[in-house]
Amino acid sequence: MKKVFLLPAGEARYELYCEPSEIEHPRRFGMAGRVFGRVRAIVAAEQGRRRERRGAGSGVEGWITKVREGLVRGMTEWVSEQRLLWHLRHEISATLVFPDDLDSERASSIMRSTLQRDIDHHRIWMVVDGVAVIVFGPLFFFVPGPNLISWYFAAKTVGHWLAFQGARQGLSRVSWSTCESRGLTAVRQALTLPATERQHRLSAVSEELQLEHLVTFLERTVTA
Repeated sequence: MKKVFLLPAGEARYELYCEPSEIEHPRRFGMAGRVFGRVRAIVAAEQGRRRERRGAGSGVEGWITKVREGLVRGMTEWVSEQRLLWHLRHEISATLVFPDDLDSERASSIMRSTLQRDIDHHRIWMVVDGVAVIVFGPLFFFVPGPNLISWYFAAKTVGHWLAFQGARQGLSRVSWSTCESRGLTAVRQALTLPATERQHRLSAVSEELQLEHLVTFLERTVTA
C-alpha cells in the first residue's frame, strides 16, 4: 500500500481512506477464505435472482425477499468500507497523506486514535456478530434457499476479526511516513458548501488527487 489518506469528515472528524482499486480483495486462506467464498457465491446468486424477478416484471415481494436484498446491499457496502484495514494486515510501511492545515505530528496522532477506535469497535462487533450466527443459524434453517442471514453474520464476524488485526498492525507494526496535501484541505472546505456546489467541488478535488471513488465514499460516510 503506498498511500493512506486522512480525510476530513467534518470540522473535527477524520476517516482513513484508500482507493478500492488499490486494495483488491485481501489474501484469505483457511476458514476466512471459505466463508468469504461462500458469501460471494450466495450474493452473486441473489443478484441473479433479483435481475430475473425484474425481468419477469414481478410485483409485490415478500418480506423475506426484501430482507435478503437488504443484506446483499449492506454486505457489499460494508466490505468496501473494511478493505483498508484488511489490507493493512500485510503491510510493514505506508504513507499517511494529510491536510496541509495540520502538522504531521497532529495528523499522526489522529491516525493512531482512529486505528485505536477501530480496534475497540471491531473487537466488540466480532463478538456480537458471532452470537448472531449462533442465533440466526437454527432460526432460519427452514427458510428456502441458502441461509443468507446466517452467512451474512458469519462473514461479518470474520471481517471484524480481519479488520481488528489490520488496525492493530497499523497501530503497532506499520512504519509510517507522512505527506501533506492541499487537496485534502480543500475537501474540508468543500464539506461546508451547499449540496450541489459541494458535489462539484469534491469531484474537482477527486480528479486532482486521482481518487476515483472519493466522492462516493464521502457522500456515503460523511454527508449522508
